[in-house]
Amino acid sequence: MQRQEIDLNLIYEMFKHKVFKVAVMITHDKYLAEDIVQETFIKAFKKIDSILDIEKIGSWLSTIASRTAIDLIRKEKRSGTILVEDVIYSVNEHAQEKNAVEQIVERVWMEREIEQKVAQLKPALRDAFLLKYEDGLKEEEISKRLQLPIGTVKSRLYRARQQIKTELNKQISA
Repeated sequence: MQRQEIDLNLIYEMFKHKVFKVAVMITHDKYLAEDIVQETFIKAFKKIDSILDIEKIGSWLSTIASRTAIDLIRKEKRSGTILVEDVIYSVNEHAQEKNAVEQIVERVWMEREIEQKVAQLKPALRDAFLLKYEDGLKEEEISKRLQLPIGTVKSRLYRARQQIKTELNKQISA
């Protein structure tokens, strides 16, 4: 297909079910999913010229749909309409049914949540944690860089992991 020959109706017909499935898998609500499908195609058709490989349009649309769904969930969470924890629980409950798009969405969401929890750590814990998990330093290297005993570094890493885990568990079970 050349750029001049892109048939938007054909694209919609070919991919509307895939986009709907992605939206339902994330929101677990067919009515919200219908809105997401509509929003996805509006966004996609506005940016159709930006797609470089027309063969990957299905993946591109799925990504747009998943991001749109996540944005909607966050918006609804702020307004109190949807409990994100229910969505997370349902996503985990149906883990066997997930395809690559849902796994990516879940990973991205979890990474953002972890980043927020890391930002909330006390500076001493955060510094050690970031050197270990962001910079990839070994505990001995962290000890030298922060000029701390190795035991202190290990203790700070443990406490940072425990605090992050506790906060994530509170958020999921709330």
